[in-house]
Amino acid sequence: MLKLQNIHRKAGKTPIINGIDFTIQSGQVIGLVWPNGCGKTSLLNLINGFYSPTEGKIIHDHLDITNTSVEQRAIGGIGRVFQSFWIFRNLTLYENLALAFVKQLHRKYKFLPIRFLPKHMRAEIDEILHELELYDKKDQLAGNLSGGQMRLLEIGRLYLQKTKVYLLDEPTAGVSPKLKWKVIDLINKIISKDRMVIIVEHDFEFLAQFVDSFCVMNEWKIVLEGNYSQIKHSEVIKEIYFGKDRIENTEHILERGQLVKEVK
Repeated sequence: MLKLQNIHRKAGKTPIINGIDFTIQSGQVIGLVWPNGCGKTSLLNLINGFYSPTEGKIIHDHLDITNTSVEQRAIGGIGRVFQSFWIFRNLTLYENLALAFVKQLHRKYKFLPIRFLPKHMRAEIDEILHELELYDKKDQLAGNLSGGQMRLLEIGRLYLQKTKVYLLDEPTAGVSPKLKWKVIDLINKIISKDRMVIIVEHDFEFLAQFVDSFCVMNEWKIVLEGNYSQIKHSEVIKEIYFGKDRIENTEHILERGQLVKEVK
């Protein structure tokens, strides 16, 4: 379980997060949605330790992690995929994925070449490379990949870490339509392992494929929670984007799952 209790974060006098209470259980997938600048990424930064709250508590596996470091939270099972690509471009694909096992390795293995990794770890790397259709590039530098392939490599590395909490910040950003389906397959693979998954996304239709619950953020707090149907038909959503005087003709936009694209 991951629980946020009355979380606040300010930059000077300006609120970044304004009183969030939030709980996610193992096996649950939550989508954080809409609009830009409402605090979605800041909330992920608080969960994985890049930010510290000015008020409130963060509980993970019944432990208070409010003041623990990014490294301690990663060791405890909180992993992150960022909007930009966080891979090692000067390492090969295989080397990038091997880094997923650093915290699991016995000390005697950590300074040996990759070929000395335990057999089961090498088998897991090979398996994920095949699934991502990147096996033939395993010895190439990761910097030579396309943006979409970099994203797949990054999520694949997080998957191999056997993380408990997956924080995915716009996982389809910079991904072509063709590779987007690979991202979806990989996220479904993560979900099948009974993990906690929090996804920040603008694409409502994309999220609706696997999210259990949506949390709509506005003005640095969660203003609405619910399933796909509840969110889609909510007057709150229409008011956030169009104002009370312009919501009469928006239902057809919501039906197509293209709200964000229409208002940009």
